[in-house]
Amino acid sequence: MKRLGITQTLTNYDFYPKWFTINDLGEDIQLVHLSFEHFDLPLLATLDGVLLTGGIDIYPGCYTHFAPYPNAPSDFQQQRDLFESLVYHHAKRMKMPILGICRGHQLINILEGGKLIQDLGLPGNHKHRADGKDKEHGIKVLEGSYFHSITKQLQGKVNSAHHQAIDPEHIGKNLFPVAWSEEDGVIEAIEYKDTSDTGYLLAVQYHPERMSDTCTHSFSENIKKDFLTAIRQTNFMTLDIKNPATGQILTSLHVDQPSSIKKKYDLLLDGQKAWAKVSLEERIIKIKAFADLLEAEKERLAEILTSEVGKPLQQSRNEINGAISRINWLSGNALKYLSEEVMFQDENITEVIRYEPLGVIANISAWNYPYLVGVNVFIPALLSGNAVAYKPSEYASLTGLEIERLLVKAGIPTNVFQVMLGGAETGEELLRLPLDGYFFTGSYKTGQYIYTKVAPKMVICQCELGGKDPLYVTDDIENVGAVAAGTADGAFYNNGQSCCAVERIYVHEKVYDAYLDAFVKEVSSWKMGDPKEDGVYLGALTRESQLDFLENQVQDALQKGAVLLIGGKRLDRPGYYFEPTVLANVTHEMMVMKEESFGPIIGIMSVKNDEEALKLMADTEYGLTAAVYSVQRDRAENLLSRLNTGTGYWNCCDRVSAALPWSGRQQSGFGATLSHAGIRTFTKVKGYHLRG
Repeated sequence: MKRLGITQTLTNYDFYPKWFTINDLGEDIQLVHLSFEHFDLPLLATLDGVLLTGGIDIYPGCYTHFAPYPNAPSDFQQQRDLFESLVYHHAKRMKMPILGICRGHQLINILEGGKLIQDLGLPGNHKHRADGKDKEHGIKVLEGSYFHSITKQLQGKVNSAHHQAIDPEHIGKNLFPVAWSEEDGVIEAIEYKDTSDTGYLLAVQYHPERMSDTCTHSFSENIKKDFLTAIRQTNFMTLDIKNPATGQILTSLHVDQPSSIKKKYDLLLDGQKAWAKVSLEERIIKIKAFADLLEAEKERLAEILTSEVGKPLQQSRNEINGAISRINWLSGNALKYLSEEVMFQDENITEVIRYEPLGVIANISAWNYPYLVGVNVFIPALLSGNAVAYKPSEYASLTGLEIERLLVKAGIPTNVFQVMLGGAETGEELLRLPLDGYFFTGSYKTGQYIYTKVAPKMVICQCELGGKDPLYVTDDIENVGAVAAGTADGAFYNNGQSCCAVERIYVHEKVYDAYLDAFVKEVSSWKMGDPKEDGVYLGALTRESQLDFLENQVQDALQKGAVLLIGGKRLDRPGYYFEPTVLANVTHEMMVMKEESFGPIIGIMSVKNDEEALKLMADTEYGLTAAVYSVQRDRAENLLSRLNTGTGYWNCCDRVSAALPWSGRQQSGFGATLSHAGIRTFTKVKGYHLRG
């Protein structure tokens, strides 16, 4: 099914969809309403063509200095101007068929660098401006133009309802007029000059959708049929977005191709220079506005997130709340950590440190917490004056598009943040670009590949990778039930799909049996099911492939002597559900204790003392987090200090704070996000020796 987007106009909108009859659309084209009031940017990735409609005047500030002029509206629709400019640029980059009518015709000229005649004056308005009903006048067509080839006419009659027109002295780049009013030479149609690297474009000043004889008039019917043919001939690569709770396709998105990725990069390259000159205070204001929009639209955003990753709705709300909290900390501390520092000063010399932006960076993000791991990177990057090429995971692309929409609404320029849609192919294209930094969150295997590709560029490459995070319960804990409940949550929250989830548990033999009983009791109390239902703690896994992986871990453990206490298999129902699984009598010969599970499965092992626990906790190639539960802080800190991890927990787990660095060691990655270190990660430090 092809999809044609029609931009919203607050006047006479119904004429546009009615112009396309059932016979025109057939069973293969669907009309989509693009609302500037709802700022429907995410819909653009689903479209195969766009129609830019008529309506009130475009705000003059888009193409000249504003000054009062005759017949100007009392209010302009600047949000519409912005929205439709994004629609046009997206369609152009994707080489998507574009049809502009009246205002849309004028907007295209402006967006290509042209200007308008703001008012045609008395004689012109007498011929062109509607007075209760459309006017009618003759036009002449450029012989040999594409417009001529469509309409098969060199002259004819069209309707008219406008008081502005394209300025013939200021026609947009790569545009040329192909039809004019016979009486006064007003430009009535434009198309591209050079079509070697463009898609279909035709724009007309008149209103073909409401001509009195639309079904037979070649200036209406032929244009419509040709435009629909161009849409039917599109062949975009698509990415199916599935609902993990049902396995059904939610929608299909057009992925970026090398040409569109390069165009977006060029856009970011230009935009970053201007963004870096914007004051830090103003950048902070815009980032705070983004946080406010997340709060205002939290329920809708949570529903979208749940629909594409499968986590319970309340956990999606929690994630957005957490993202807002992190944004507030990062924006609240940006001045402190990004302002220049005077290190020494006397009558002869001043020594200063300044923090300069890296430039254009890639944020290759993850699906398990797209808001949280996203804001860890793109928020401090933007605050620091960088532009961001944001590649959301293919499993969280709808959320990535929502992030882009809200950043634009918050005032972040469109040439400072661009979403690159797609899977591995899109990532490969980003690796080919001469970017100034790469920030990846995901698996060790992919992170290692990215690092080897980026290394020759001699730019920063930071990887937040997986983990096999251990937790040790000592023999002196006082409330076994509470510890078991808290640590079970640390292992199974978000279905265990967290890089810092507890992945293996070691329990002192003195409390092992009591802990095991309490742990299984806690897990047994949870509700699993549709993530949109109230009270559900365990929803669907995001990726179908993980079901086989988890079943293999279970079978491997059982074959080697483990005891299955609960769970162990996928649910026999639509969607990607795996029972919460607890294994006892486990050893380090089993996959479940060595390989990252990233699912609702845990092995619990008895140990004789702290030293045995420490040895087993350290027996890993990962190094993200480790936790110790004990009434003695000194005992816990002594153990944690001897483990090669980026984070240590005492009497807590699976926790992240914006004030502390988030970093991994060994195969869990390198570099840091969050804290002052995570803010300055996105800068180049420069020392100034200033004498005089």
